[in-house]
Amino acid sequence: MAQTNERVHGGALPDWDVAELPAPPRYQFGRAFRSILGPGIIALGGSIGSGEWLLGPAITAQYGGRLLWIATIAILLQAILNTEAIRYTLYSGEPMLSGYMRCKPGARFWAIFYSAVDFFGIWPGWAMTAATALAAAWLGYMPQDADGGMVRLFAFAIFFICLGIVLFGGKIYNALEKVQLFMVVWIIGYLVIIDLFLVPPSVWWSVVKGFFSFGALPQAADGGQVDWVLLGAFAAYAGSGGLGNVTITNYVRDKGWGMSSLVGAIPSIIGGQNVTLSHWGKVFRITPENLARFREWWKYTRFEQYYIWLIGCFVGLALPAMLTLAFVPAGQAIDQWSAAAFQAEGLAAKGGRALWYLTLLCGFWVLFSTQLSGVDGVPRRYTDIIWTGFKSSRKLGEHGAKWIYYPILVVYILWGVIAMYLAKPFFMILVSATVGGYLLVITSLHTLYVNRKFLPQEIQPPVWKQIGLVLCAGFYSIFGTLTVIQKVIVPYILPIFWG
Repeated sequence: MAQTNERVHGGALPDWDVAELPAPPRYQFGRAFRSILGPGIIALGGSIGSGEWLLGPAITAQYGGRLLWIATIAILLQAILNTEAIRYTLYSGEPMLSGYMRCKPGARFWAIFYSAVDFFGIWPGWAMTAATALAAAWLGYMPQDADGGMVRLFAFAIFFICLGIVLFGGKIYNALEKVQLFMVVWIIGYLVIIDLFLVPPSVWWSVVKGFFSFGALPQAADGGQVDWVLLGAFAAYAGSGGLGNVTITNYVRDKGWGMSSLVGAIPSIIGGQNVTLSHWGKVFRITPENLARFREWWKYTRFEQYYIWLIGCFVGLALPAMLTLAFVPAGQAIDQWSAAAFQAEGLAAKGGRALWYLTLLCGFWVLFSTQLSGVDGVPRRYTDIIWTGFKSSRKLGEHGAKWIYYPILVVYILWGVIAMYLAKPFFMILVSATVGGYLLVITSLHTLYVNRKFLPQEIQPPVWKQIGLVLCAGFYSIFGTLTVIQKVIVPYILPIFWG
């Protein structure tokens, strides 16, 4: 790695300035909960809705618990992607998307590429499914097509509540951290209580065993073939999925880990007058002291991603799956409107009407937390792409990131309003997840390339982590290929040649 006059070569973007790596508080398990916790909670709040509450139960209802091993592989591989993306941010202070734009053929190419691919996965499915849970509580039954107007009204309200949350806090990150922590604690707490008291031990064992039934591919309960679109969506969203994994680094940057404390954060439009954001980061010298500090920061990374995000994803997936096995008839297909809270009907039959409303409320919080992550994550990604990759953004100064973030947020909400009239909620989730699976292939390999090219040898990922990134790309390539074969080649291409 070339280093001259306190500058380090930065690829297709300007070279990095060099500074000392800020020292973290000395790692202690308890201190990690009190002072460092944050990015993992925000990421978990975004993860727990799609794969854990929607697609996991959909898989469990049709196939039982034996396909949960797909989630085991998916979550473990995504944890490797998360930590390796964070490795770059600790070194440079930049989100991983900025690292991608430092690669040839240049920032503009990668900015357009990732923006375009991400666009096809942006559907407001979580707002609609969260609204379905609210509408069910209001109506007293699961909504049908005729109730679509009411569901959309609730969805509009959810969008604007999300908008209100990200208006305040100084740093937008601050409001997200507090809200997502509340929702994750509420969701996990409610599900643990329900599962402990109402779900028999045999169901617990079936779910636990399912996480380790590697290679099992049972038929659907109705005897039909395996739905690879559903399985691929489940694999993609068992963790974060799509660009959600590398977006974790945006939150690490805003939290101020590693060199990020020298970079800044995206300011909120209310209360963020003193918050600034540099267009690119800084890197640290490779000295014994800085390497020791890096290892200390890495301990917090492992804590957040393994003890909070990874374990939280498994727990968040297992608990709703148990409810499905215990209270939903085997083989029940999930229609477009019942996906949000079909467990509530089974629980109501077992424990009374109060559980109907409590489970719907839990489903709402789960899906609302995911939509909140989307309402922030989409404009956040596009803001950082524009902020880093386009020279015109530099005219806004270091306080100006919010003038990119909030207009994109308004456009996203307007698109969400339109999309609600174009497709039903569960279909939106499947489309987003399918695109997300392909993005995981690309980002796994791109992250590996960035870390090998730009990180000093002393802090590059170990070989097993590099292999893990390749396996992550291969895993999602398999599901993408099987989806294309089942949904495109078999019904449309083969008939051309064989009639």
